Amino acid sequence: MSSNSSIEREIELVGNAIERVAKEIEEVNESLKSPTISDDDKAYYRQKKSQLWEKKSQLRQEESQLWQEENQLRQMELLMKRTFVNTPLLEEMRKEIAAIFQEALTKTNRATPQKSPSSFGAGELRRLERLGHVHSPDEEGKGEAVLTNEQARSLLQLETEHQMVAFLTPFLAALFQCNGASSNRVLVNSEAYKWLKTSNDENSAAYNQNPDMFICHKSIYKKRDPFDAREDDKLLQMRRSTDVFGQLSNWDLRRFLYLVLDAKKDIDDSAFGQTINYGAHLSLGENSPITVRLVLFDRESFWLVQTVKGTASSVRKCRWVDGGSKSRLEKFMLQDPVIEILDKACFELGLVPEVDGYLGGGAFGLVFKVCDQNGAALALKIVLDVHDKVAELQRQMAITNEAQRKCPHLIVGVEENSFRKFDKLGAVLLFSEVGNHYSSLSKKAIFDSLQELHDNNIVHGDARVDNIFCVNGEAKWIDLRRAYIWNTGGQLRKNEQKDYRDLMESIKRSQYFD
Repeated sequence: MSSNSSIEREIELVGNAIERVAKEIEEVNESLKSPTISDDDKAYYRQKKSQLWEKKSQLRQEESQLWQEENQLRQMELLMKRTFVNTPLLEEMRKEIAAIFQEALTKTNRATPQKSPSSFGAGELRRLERLGHVHSPDEEGKGEAVLTNEQARSLLQLETEHQMVAFLTPFLAALFQCNGASSNRVLVNSEAYKWLKTSNDENSAAYNQNPDMFICHKSIYKKRDPFDAREDDKLLQMRRSTDVFGQLSNWDLRRFLYLVLDAKKDIDDSAFGQTINYGAHLSLGENSPITVRLVLFDRESFWLVQTVKGTASSVRKCRWVDGGSKSRLEKFMLQDPVIEILDKACFELGLVPEVDGYLGGGAFGLVFKVCDQNGAALALKIVLDVHDKVAELQRQMAITNEAQRKCPHLIVGVEENSFRKFDKLGAVLLFSEVGNHYSSLSKKAIFDSLQELHDNNIVHGDARVDNIFCVNGEAKWIDLRRAYIWNTGGQLRKNEQKDYRDLMESIKRSQYFD
């Protein structure tokens, strides 16, 4: 995916979010017009309206930044397409333009800058200050603080970053409504588990950084045992049974992180440089977020750091005891539309998302493991409302139902009345079974299952091993959005051959078969 197409997708998603907020504001206005509304309800709706207007303003600002970034890239592209007479001066100009263009493009896929974190952090802070994008603490701020003065004094007495994280965990969990029995949101302690990738190498050594905490949906993190703290009695005393330890379950899910948080005894240039690097790495490569929000904190204050395409775009400095700091921190959190759809669908269909429940996905959609009210494991497919994907999901439902009636033992079926569309967001479809990985199947069993599909005049259309589950020891096919059910004839035979070629190629690429 090109840099421009990534930005265009992000602009579309932000635009959809603005429309949803505007619709919520209209609904609040209608509620306020009610002649029977009580004073308490009126106060509630006015506060909600104020919050929605602030959210809309933040989204507008983010949309404006994305438009500026896209315009910059388009200008660079136009300059690169010009044909110059080949003189030394113009050749030098062309090289300079190429360097600028390459720098702009690599913001979405760049490694750690070739400077020390301290030098990099100091330079970035000066740049943001010149642009007016560094906001100082508001000493006169109104509203509730994150910590009381007494709590802040206790935080100042702590000796290690581990202790700071443990002390602040219950306050942050309560503020962001995490780690509760009825909440799908988790505040994850990742101090001891390296999950942040710093290169495109496909090996474990590429995952060599571990920000102290992150907030995410419970379906995208992998639970880990608490790290050993026996040598720190104070730390052990501060730990709670509700604390969550773990790491991001899959690097491709980083775009669904709400917030990334990192602790330092004292914030300095080096700490700021490292935090920006986290944002740059999270924006590295495909499936990466355009905007990343990070919280850098020490014993007295916290900085709300936003990066866009791997480059720091703004910093807001706050103290734990500042009036209004609680609201500022709470509203800084991002939420991706996919996660919003997941929660809405689970609520409407009476489902519970699983911890570490990501089953897979690609350009078309993502699949998460969920449980129904009887505890049965099901698979929920989610698509965004872009590029006709909702209509394609409806087609997949129809063709899957038809194929499942012909070959119920070969096709993972669709739950009845499980298609849901969410305005300006996307849609979901609930599948009946969650199988095991295809690696437990033999190649013969896989090819036999495909042959049986063809014997029933069903062409899969995307016959890769990634679209096979092992259910009760048998191969079952999923993702029939490109499938066709034919009568007979040469067209069927032609498409069967493509199925076999696709399957053989995917088996060759798979690490699970010799």
